[in-house]
Amino acid sequence: MRIINYDKLMNFIRSNPQYEFRETEGTVELLFHAPPSEEEAAGTEDVNDEAGPMIIVLFTKRGDELVPREAWIERGGSRQRMSVDELDTWLEFVDMYT
Repeated sequence: MRIINYDKLMNFIRSNPQYEFRETEGTVELLFHAPPSEEEAAGTEDVNDEAGPMIIVLFTKRGDELVPREAWIERGGSRQRMSVDELDTWLEFVDMYT
């Protein structure tokens, strides 16, 4: 599990409209609106009116660091849990390029 600096993550997501965040004392909730698949974008796949998938990550804020606590993918009415370890590559990318 990778930990990330709060300011780095906030700088990264504030410049990208696909991200939203909510912050309460000690917790940051990150929402990522995933883009449509190639098939959906090309119109070659039947797409219903439901919104595309959203990845939600809860972080525990410790000082200036964020520790991933839990994550899941929501699509339509279903929710599929993710391992926070699956976020390591993305967090490493954010850390390197911000």
